[in-house]
Amino acid sequence: MKKLLILLAFVPAICFGQTPLSVKEFLILSPADTTSYLVSGTVSKVRSATSGSFYLQDATGTLLVYGLKDPAHPEHSFQQMDIVKGDTLSVLGRFTVYGGSTLEMKDGRLIRKADGPEHSLSLYDRLEQKPSFKGKAGNEGLEAFRIWVQDHLKKVKGDVSPTFVVVRFVVGRNGKVQEVQVQSGGNPAQRAEAVRVVSSAPKWKPAKVDGAAVRWPFTITAEF
Repeated sequence: MKKLLILLAFVPAICFGQTPLSVKEFLILSPADTTSYLVSGTVSKVRSATSGSFYLQDATGTLLVYGLKDPAHPEHSFQQMDIVKGDTLSVLGRFTVYGGSTLEMKDGRLIRKADGPEHSLSLYDRLEQKPSFKGKAGNEGLEAFRIWVQDHLKKVKGDVSPTFVVVRFVVGRNGKVQEVQVQSGGNPAQRAEAVRVVSSAPKWKPAKVDGAAVRWPFTITAEF
């Protein structure tokens, strides 16, 4: 009940009793019209989780919604709203033309949300872009990275060939290799060398889910 009261306090009165416009009807509004209109549809693509922008689609067309907020939880980011491709939304906002050519709904407000089928998928199955290293994605990218690591390892005291050091790391949202940890193998000098090389690696191109970069863990084996 408390959540409902908060939501009602933030939603303009025009929302109540208002018949939703189709996307086509919304897109022919005048930029001078400052009225907020309700539009319902399905999320066809998340453009940017950072700015809260996505494409809302119905039978008449596709609308770019920019700057979505949840009136019931104004402190929540777009990521915290847990909106993914396939969700059904009703959003309230006004028509605007950005940059003289981009038709969009500005400062949309989330009125209703129903989870779509992709909410049952794993994060891996929702990947829009696999992490890649030097232009190679997925398993090919991981193998390219392993070769890069091998090429940069230095021989250390106490090497007994072959010795294998298993290293876990995370490719961050900015593409940097982070949280490098040895899982097993090697003597202290070899473990330190493996961590040094992996930590010094060039940036990856990060994974993306629903238009936003996400952290992605990997494990490789370095051979001394």
